[in-house]
Amino acid sequence: MFMLKGSKLPLLLLAIILVFGLMVVAGCEDPETVEEVDEPEEVVDEEEEEEEEAAPVDKKDVSWSITSSASGWYAWKATYASLVNENSDLINVTAVEAGGAQEAFEMLLEDMILIGNSNSLERNKAAEGEDIYAPGHPDLRALVLGASAPNNLAVRADSGIESFSDLEGKRINPGGMGTATEQITQNVLEVLGIEPDYQFMGMDDAIDALRDGHIDGFFKTAATPDAPDAVIQELQMTADIRTIGLTEEEADMIRDANAAFIYEVPAGTYENQDEDLLAKGTAYVSQTKKDNLTREEAYDFALVGFTMQDKLEDTTPGPVMEDIIEVQFAAAPYYWHAGVIDLLLDLGYELDDMPEEIIPPEF
Repeated sequence: MFMLKGSKLPLLLLAIILVFGLMVVAGCEDPETVEEVDEPEEVVDEEEEEEEEAAPVDKKDVSWSITSSASGWYAWKATYASLVNENSDLINVTAVEAGGAQEAFEMLLEDMILIGNSNSLERNKAAEGEDIYAPGHPDLRALVLGASAPNNLAVRADSGIESFSDLEGKRINPGGMGTATEQITQNVLEVLGIEPDYQFMGMDDAIDALRDGHIDGFFKTAATPDAPDAVIQELQMTADIRTIGLTEEEADMIRDANAAFIYEVPAGTYENQDEDLLAKGTAYVSQTKKDNLTREEAYDFALVGFTMQDKLEDTTPGPVMEDIIEVQFAAAPYYWHAGVIDLLLDLGYELDDMPEEIIPPEF
């Protein structure tokens, strides 16, 4: 039997230990390879970068032709536009000054803007294609009522004018140039067979002309029948000015011809007005075209007018219309935008509660 001498045993054991150690070391992973990548930190950075690069959705720019800055309704409409912008994620409304409702309406018809004000009478003519509006604009849609407004006739006390029939041959400004008042006055006086000496000019010039005696009278639209117009009130402080009303017979002729609405102005509304007066007038409604606004965009625009009257109170030139929806049912008996119908349903109205003539075909 082969035997190792005692002196060589320790050397053999040492050799075995070294070989085993080298084998263990060879089977281990390189420590530097294990610590090469820190994946979680890089993934988080990529997600944050994607969020920063996501751009917000832009609001749609919507131009709204309103009225002259000299009108008592200018501040109300400018405030209305601001409220829409604050409360809508879809549209940003820019109020564009116009000479009056008629000019604002024509801007809409000519596609210069997306929303325009109009008086209800002219709007109906445009939709049907009557007179200058042929062949018609059946795509017109109502949004929100602005006012039910009388056109008051103010004359100089020394003019000799005691009634509408006395306007024959007199120097009369029918209303601010380019306004619905101007057009309605001419239509009404034509129905009554009266031919004044028309003096066409802007309202600021008409005010000065009446004060200085260069014209005998003018027509001025008030915010509501029972609230005095500020311009007429101011003139009565510096000149002898009085207001003139229609007779019942004249009012009936105007109604029959559908030339204007008839409003009753309560006694005492103006200085030296001892009796109720009948005045011609109209209703002013913001209009658009069917495809100018989506249903959601029209909804946002109408929401301010139907639910935020309290926020418009400080700029309203007259009493706030608390029952604006019911008033609009009567003052705007024609197609409303489908988005407005959506809003009315959300406010608790049923389709059966609404006049049939306001529901558009596309609803």
